[in-house]
Amino acid sequence: MTALAIELKKCKRTGFLPLMLAVGILGAAYAFLNFTLRKETLLSLPLAPMDILLTQLYGMIMVLNMFGLIAAACIIYNVEFKGNAVKKLYMLPVSVTAVYVSKFTIMSILFAIAVCLQNWALAAIGAIDLPTGAFDLGILISFAGYSFLTSLPVLSFMLFVSSRIKNVWITLGIGVVGFLSGMALATSDIALSLVSPFVVMLKPAVAMSAQPDTVVVLVSLIETILFFAAGLWCVRHLRYE
Repeated sequence: MTALAIELKKCKRTGFLPLMLAVGILGAAYAFLNFTLRKETLLSLPLAPMDILLTQLYGMIMVLNMFGLIAAACIIYNVEFKGNAVKKLYMLPVSVTAVYVSKFTIMSILFAIAVCLQNWALAAIGAIDLPTGAFDLGILISFAGYSFLTSLPVLSFMLFVSSRIKNVWITLGIGVVGFLSGMALATSDIALSLVSPFVVMLKPAVAMSAQPDTVVVLVSLIETILFFAAGLWCVRHLRYE
């Protein structure tokens, strides 16, 4: 049985799978409810209809996604620390590197599904409620990809933290502190603020245009690779005590 299949079985026992699906469903429901209640106000804003649809609804969806990723990271590695199971992995014919890669893969795929559900809701709203001819599927797909890519640094960072810290409350605390610091710095024009993966994830939420920022996308890819590589190096070379 492959490491990925084993990890999927573990996830079924932790509540990880329904958590990620709930993030997608709640995000979609929020988009419908928010636009229904604020339709006239939103459409009166001095912005292009697609910018209104995507940027004005994404803020709360982003918060749901971020806390979903933080909680998911806490859950997905916590099972390994129960009963010191993670130590026993080194004595079994199991690759700890494959375990880490499998967890990252599962988190990424399920988060992508959640993002698809949320953007399906945005597509339905755009097709039904925006002025005739204003809805642009290409812009929606571009923004969906942008929001997904800018979320990957938080995903890879939180998985890295969760893999090294046994106390789930400390991992959760780091995620909450990251969120609060990200909120404080998200609107800053200081390039150094992009070092924080939480600031990167918040960038699409504070923008007034649905057009992806090339610099933010590039930083997202670099940070995702760095955190993922750091996690792989640690599980391979630093034994758990």
